[in-house]
Amino acid sequence: MAAAARPHSRAMGHGHHHSAGAGTGETSQSATIVMAVAVALFLIITTVGLVLLWPSSDTPEISEDLQGLVGGASQLVDATIERAGRGPCPDLTGTGAPPATCDQIDVVLDDASESDGRLHLDTLVDPTGPVLEAGDKVRLAPTTNIAGQATYYVADFQRSAPIGWIAFLTAVVVVVVARWRGLAALVGLVLSYLVIVEFTLPSLLDGHSPVAVALTTGTALVVALLYLAHGVSARTTAALLGTLASMALAGAFGALAIDVARITGLGSDEDVMLKGFAGQLSLPGLILASVIIGSLGLINDMTITQAAAVWEVSDAAPQASLRHLYRSGMRVGRDHIASSVYTLVLAYAGAALPTLLLFTLADRSNTDLASTDLVGAEIVRTAAGTIGLVASVPLTTAIAALAASRRHPSTSAPSSHDTDPAGHADADTRPLTYRASY
Repeated sequence: MAAAARPHSRAMGHGHHHSAGAGTGETSQSATIVMAVAVALFLIITTVGLVLLWPSSDTPEISEDLQGLVGGASQLVDATIERAGRGPCPDLTGTGAPPATCDQIDVVLDDASESDGRLHLDTLVDPTGPVLEAGDKVRLAPTTNIAGQATYYVADFQRSAPIGWIAFLTAVVVVVVARWRGLAALVGLVLSYLVIVEFTLPSLLDGHSPVAVALTTGTALVVALLYLAHGVSARTTAALLGTLASMALAGAFGALAIDVARITGLGSDEDVMLKGFAGQLSLPGLILASVIIGSLGLINDMTITQAAAVWEVSDAAPQASLRHLYRSGMRVGRDHIASSVYTLVLAYAGAALPTLLLFTLADRSNTDLASTDLVGAEIVRTAAGTIGLVASVPLTTAIAALAASRRHPSTSAPSSHDTDPAGHADADTRPLTYRASY
């Protein structure tokens, strides 16, 4: 009777521990201390980076030429189109030359500060511009016509309201489905926006090293977002350390690839414009910074999945050894790698789709296309991101397995961890049987 009752007693012990610790991400005290020290070091380095790289309070000089090139103006006026059509442009010079074709629109200003709030605008037809219709909500920019008279032109559509509703609907769906986790993710999204707008972009424009700024930004965001969305635990910390190591590896490979491929960062008109108005920027360094920040999302997704997989195996098989946990986690990771790699490639391809279409129209060969600076930069981004993504699987799995294997220090017999009664290696039949029997 005593011998028959012993497995039941062990099952109760494991079952009680599992119910108390499943999903909590706990580990041994020594492992917790080591992981906490590692995170503390990263936090210290990040804090030093934030202090040294924090942008100056000096307001940058705003170039009116640049505002015009990017479709902006010092003052924009909201208006609604009342009537839209096309016809001959008025002869403002009195030369009697054949008139060009103009967009002839009547608009009503939202802020009726001029006369009765109605204006008639004649602007030369832009074949690349949108077709304006009655009822369109637009934004007007001040200008002068050929006769030197003050007037306006349509600079853009009003998008604040629809974009606001789109963002609100997205947030509602996320919160309804993911509940508190979704709300935490949205808070993290707002935090990411604030960090990039208030620190990353101004620091880059101050002339600081793009790589240093990107690493500081990435580390600060990953630490805050992971703990905010997934809670403070050993499991989250394992994912965090795996993410940081993979981010550093992606950056190192990206730096090497940019140097070997001689990527200049001058592949597009926007790059040339940026160099002209912000000459202090290192465009190759900016590409590397985009590699580091752009790959964080997928790497983070991969590391969270790997840490969770290892912890689930540990919960299901408390006696599993380090080797068994690692191999089980890697089986999950290999499947995830296959889907994530082409996800990364498709993301970059989708972002560069207009450019790829232009090269296709120009009948450029695939080899010639890949060797251009613009497409070469995208290939480097994809390759560096893929290296970081793939490396995150064994790195995070190893860290998580080391931490999870120390959750049950009383179980140390390798033969019971890695073999079943028949002697087959890496079987988890006994732990699963105990758990099921309880």
